[in-house]
Amino acid sequence: MTNDPKSPTAPHDLATALAASLKAIDDDYTEEMRELRALFEEARTEAGKDEPDGQKLKALLSDANEMARTFATLDPAWQAVQRVARLFGIL
Repeated sequence: MTNDPKSPTAPHDLATALAASLKAIDDDYTEEMRELRALFEEARTEAGKDEPDGQKLKALLSDANEMARTFATLDPAWQAVQRVARLFGIL
């Protein structure tokens, strides 16, 4: 692996980054993010292999990207719904 910023990330670096993402999800969003966590866990396992399948990693990370975008878009609305529900004693 070179220090060229355009070179692809080493699978070990990817596995480390995914492990950090899993910890962040566990710390912040245990239930809400379980599907995203499952994708990250599968991608981390694949990236940690001696010969990871690049196509599989690309597909897993693409799915995780779309899921994270959806969650980021909807989370503020969900938080507002929860606040209103608490205000009326529903939660």
